[in-house]
Amino acid sequence: MAKVVNTHPHPILTEHDAFADLLTSVDIYADVGIWNSIFALTKHFHFIATTNDLLVQILGSLDGGLTYPIVVEAEFAVDPGTPISKTITVYYSHLKVQVKPTVAATHGTLATQFAGASF
Repeated sequence: MAKVVNTHPHPILTEHDAFADLLTSVDIYADVGIWNSIFALTKHFHFIATTNDLLVQILGSLDGGLTYPIVVEAEFAVDPGTPISKTITVYYSHLKVQVKPTVAATHGTLATQFAGASF
């Protein structure tokens, strides 16, 4: 099951964490983790593929994490050794990161770190 990370209200909240590295095992999108980002106005993600080329997307929820109908960051490539960063400033109650291999049956590992702030 994907890790769910919760943030908590604070006058000036800053948070950073990481999802567990995920080795893909299927050729369709798999959930890496879900971030309850309700209190973070600015959200930063940092991705590194430690093995093989991967495709990543970020989905958003406005209903408390029940559904993820919004593509916040469309599919983008993450290649080994080339860090990719994404910043999100639009409100979403939850953000879900998904990954799949670029080439079918050529599985890889994705490392994901994130940080958020209430300003």
